[in-house]
Amino acid sequence: MVRQIAILLFQIMLVIGFGIAGMRIASFFNGEDGYETAALAANTEMLWTTSPVKVDIRRQNYERIPTPPDPYPLKIHADQRLRVVASNRFTFKGQEFRLAGVEDIDRNRVCAGADGRRYACGLNAFKALENRLRGKYLECRVVEEGVAVQTVECGIKGQDVRALLQERTMPVAGR
Repeated sequence: MVRQIAILLFQIMLVIGFGIAGMRIASFFNGEDGYETAALAANTEMLWTTSPVKVDIRRQNYERIPTPPDPYPLKIHADQRLRVVASNRFTFKGQEFRLAGVEDIDRNRVCAGADGRRYACGLNAFKALENRLRGKYLECRVVEEGVAVQTVECGIKGQDVRALLQERTMPVAGR
């Protein structure tokens, strides 16, 4: 058993060796030089050093590019401090926010479906917003500043909250 394993390992090493030798021979006939290192210009510093070197920022002429502004500067983690108060509004740390483009539906509103059945569309819209925001990390931007309420556009993981609410068939302004 040990002899068979030794023979197998020898055969594997032999195949790998022949493969490497074949590539080296092919490179030689193609005119490629094997391991010749590229020479650095005489006036440049070495790229890698064997000892620590202090970097002089004044000698570097790299362009400093400013960080682009964040399109959603308001960051909100929807934990216990976030409370949904209506189908298009929520409060966070005492500040009230209204989602732009989302229709305000009275929580007690009752609607009739296409089949004539009645359902609590107001409560459904309220719970849809609460379920979409709960435990999520919101990124928002202020669209319109008000005295008591700020109108915001928000996203969750790059998706617009309005689009996420439309997936749940919540009425949106303009629909």
